[in-house]
Amino acid sequence: MKKDIFSIIVILAFIGFLVATFFLQYEYFFLTRFVSLIFAVVYLVIELKKEYFSSNKPLFILFSVVSMLALTVSILLDETFGTDEFNARIFYCLIFMFCLLVISYRDLYEKNNGAK
Repeated sequence: MKKDIFSIIVILAFIGFLVATFFLQYEYFFLTRFVSLIFAVVYLVIELKKEYFSSNKPLFILFSVVSMLALTVSILLDETFGTDEFNARIFYCLIFMFCLLVISYRDLYEKNNGAK
């Protein structure tokens, strides 16, 4: 139970951080932060409805693929239409997100196998 609450708190902290960044640097990577905020809320719902998504893993995989593609496109659009020079470090966000998705999928897999 503590692990479930901890992961929900981490997602809520991430949402709070994203909302705070809109007030700090609103013109820098706006689309990327907006897409990240949407998918953070989606993954909060997934975390809250973990039983449903542990039985419907293809739906979780579909959300994961869509979120990775949307984040990639938003980063590319922000880099293309931004006024700053190219910043390659923003692509580390994709690696970080992929690692989190693997951990989330592993949690769903263990929860599903533990129930059997």
